[in-house]
Amino acid sequence: MKFKEICLYFEKIEKTSSRLEIASILKEIFLKVNSEELSKLVYFLQGTIGPIYKGKEINIGPKTLINLIAKYLGQTTVAVKKELNKKGDLGIVITSLESKVFQKTLFSKELEFLDVYLALEKISNIDGKNAIFKKLQIFESILFNLDKISAKYIIRFPISFRLGFGDSTIIDALSFLDDSIDQKKSREIISIKYEIISDLGYLSKIIKEKGILFLENLSLEKFVPFKSALCERAKNFSEIVKRLSGPENKEFIVDSKIDGFRQQIHKFGQVIKIFSRNQEEMSNMFPDIVEEIKKINFDFIIDCEAIAYDYINNRYLPFQITMQRKRKYDIFEKSKKLPLHLKVFDIIYFKDKETFSLSNLERRKIIEKYFNISEIIKPTEIIITKNVKELEDFFNNRIENGFEGIIAKDLDSSYKAGSRGFNWIKFKKSYYNNSLDTIDAVILGVFLGQGKRSENKVGALLMGIYDSFDEKYKTIAKLGSGLSDDILKYLCNIFEKDKLSYKPINICTNIEPDYYVLPKIIVEINFDDITFSNLHTCCYSNIKKTGLALRFPRFIKFRTDKTCFQTTTSEEINRIFDLQNN
Repeated sequence: MKFKEICLYFEKIEKTSSRLEIASILKEIFLKVNSEELSKLVYFLQGTIGPIYKGKEINIGPKTLINLIAKYLGQTTVAVKKELNKKGDLGIVITSLESKVFQKTLFSKELEFLDVYLALEKISNIDGKNAIFKKLQIFESILFNLDKISAKYIIRFPISFRLGFGDSTIIDALSFLDDSIDQKKSREIISIKYEIISDLGYLSKIIKEKGILFLENLSLEKFVPFKSALCERAKNFSEIVKRLSGPENKEFIVDSKIDGFRQQIHKFGQVIKIFSRNQEEMSNMFPDIVEEIKKINFDFIIDCEAIAYDYINNRYLPFQITMQRKRKYDIFEKSKKLPLHLKVFDIIYFKDKETFSLSNLERRKIIEKYFNISEIIKPTEIIITKNVKELEDFFNNRIENGFEGIIAKDLDSSYKAGSRGFNWIKFKKSYYNNSLDTIDAVILGVFLGQGKRSENKVGALLMGIYDSFDEKYKTIAKLGSGLSDDILKYLCNIFEKDKLSYKPINICTNIEPDYYVLPKIIVEINFDDITFSNLHTCCYSNIKKTGLALRFPRFIKFRTDKTCFQTTTSEEINRIFDLQNN
């Protein structure tokens, strides 16, 4: 299928906000392409080259793209920047500015979609000497063979390719491709499989070739990450007991909540891959863990936490120190200075069998029997109880031992990949600091420093959360407290590269910072409480004409283990707000 034809469909999508209509347009495209094109198109729609967990990137920045647009249109970079300040989107700049180039050399070849995708894939694989020059050569060869409508969509891709919908809408469209079964049932099958096989392009190819029902034959894939199980919150210990013990007065597991690297580790034979919470492969960063895992003589997939350990003082180290192990350079030296302990809390695959459908209790028995291996690899510490006092005592013990809190778990529940529910309930020490919890938010903009902070050029930060419903960032706080001089200097250096001269169209804000930044940096924030706000757009109610905001927000730490789409959700913010008011 021609790339131009696909882009004309994109134009239709951008003119509607109806999710059902968008899914219908996508279905029309999906029916026209072959299975190979469909899998690549799904990746393209997700804004990635290949599945997200492979982490391939174009690495062409905004400044370079502005120069390319100027060259493509025969305009000056000043004119392009001026238009960008008005429009807030590089793609719209291409279509709105007049072209001053006699375009006989342009559009010499009408490109197929696969031509474009494979060229982008080639760019993502370029590394080493003269990499930027080689990348630009290929990207220019694509851009200068496209009309303005097609160029609008390709120019967005290196930074943020979004059409106003996410994975849920893509799944809606895919669920319409097989008329032999009910659409609701189709959607359920795709959604469940996507939780355990995080590769929507791969699943779409199978749907195109073999039908949706064939997905039911699929299960866990070696070295393909699944979506981690998630926790709900509780206000106090009594609520935990009420929810998990219930009228039957059942016992439940109380696990340790560790503030480290959440990892899923796949081991098959002597091949070991470690994936982060956001499905980034990071095996090379942890040679010490890999060497320990190699000593195990059976295959498995585990859910676990790695945390730095201080052998001199016999204590676990805080998250900020543990995170120093996430690096590309001096990996071996750092592994010696900051050794890790691996705490195993769940198992998804054991020897030749999947275990995620087993009960928590059954999975726990496997962990305790087979993963109490060494000083480095051990199960998390747990108790089994139904008593509020025992629960509180264990929580206090965990805090004293340097952990973040507890996670209470239903004894009978299976592993719910990608799901948040009350079968897992977390309770953190931040509750004892006059705050119900902390949240994870993304930096959207910067307010320049005044007085003492004018030296670092960063005074405060505009913080937001990602709303997956409409794929936009909503503001929740202006953050200034807790930012040390070292942190401000660090941020200042990052913002030199990520600073934007325009307001991105996917940021909803009533507060104008001095400048916006690419939404990349996730920060954990403490706060006194959540209040109604006429300024902030998080959880905005059109009826009440108010949103929700953090009162007295304070910086705690960077969350380099999370992506800009993994902030605290609007549903969670509403849940925290309800809990603090009940």
